[in-house]
Amino acid sequence: MGFLDRRRKAELPGEIRRSVPLASGDRIIAWAQDEQTGGYVVASTHRLASVGPDGALLWQRPWHEAESGTWQGDSGLLTVMWVDHRRPAQWLVREPSMLQQALRERIQASVVLSDEFRADNRRTVRVVIRQDFATGGLLEQVIPGKGVDPGDPDVAAEAARRLQRMRSEVGL
Repeated sequence: MGFLDRRRKAELPGEIRRSVPLASGDRIIAWAQDEQTGGYVVASTHRLASVGPDGALLWQRPWHEAESGTWQGDSGLLTVMWVDHRRPAQWLVREPSMLQQALRERIQASVVLSDEFRADNRRTVRVVIRQDFATGGLLEQVIPGKGVDPGDPDVAAEAARRLQRMRSEVGL
């Protein structure tokens, strides 16, 4: 049995596939079942979705809203952190699958340009230009690290200066 044969698994159940809305040009690229809830995490070219065990779409978010993703192979915990600092999404996925690779690739591919600086409290602030895969449009994000006040005038001014430079680099 070859490496790819071991990674192949059963098809995504039809009721789960039908629960994930796909726009023109969007397609499902990877999925896994949460061992704790029986629900599913489904990655498409444009979005990440969570589907309950009953087939109900719980939520769907575009890739440019995901800040990072990690998979702890020893525990099987798959975690996605969001740029808006909402509660991370987590699933128990013990088996390696294409989902972990798709998660990493889609998040990284959405980043067009990124820069970071330290605020006065020595915490990091990231400024990012990302692509919305559904529209092809570019978006600006200022992602303050824990303990950084995005309303601080110095932080806002530095973020604006860096975003202006990045806009000129991408032709915005």
